[in-house]
Amino acid sequence: FSLSPLICSMDKDSQDVHQELTKLKTKIQEAREQIVGMPGIAMSPEQQQQQLHNLREQVRTKNQLLQKYKSLCMFDIPKA
Repeated sequence: FSLSPLICSMDKDSQDVHQELTKLKTKIQEAREQIVGMPGIAMSPEQQQQQLHNLREQVRTKNQLLQKYKSLCMFDIPKA
């Protein structure tokens, strides 16, 4: 996205240019705030990979436990 055509097409002293630049600055600031608020943004890629590995291990372990408990028939619903 290039700002040059936008700026060149308008009178530099125009209120429209000022208004468009203010909108753009606002959008950029909102994007920065969203990026800072993203989970894991402060971690390095290696830390993110390690966390992903740990979370996948937790899911695998929990799935194994669920299968184990299901096989024990603890979830049978009594017939009325």
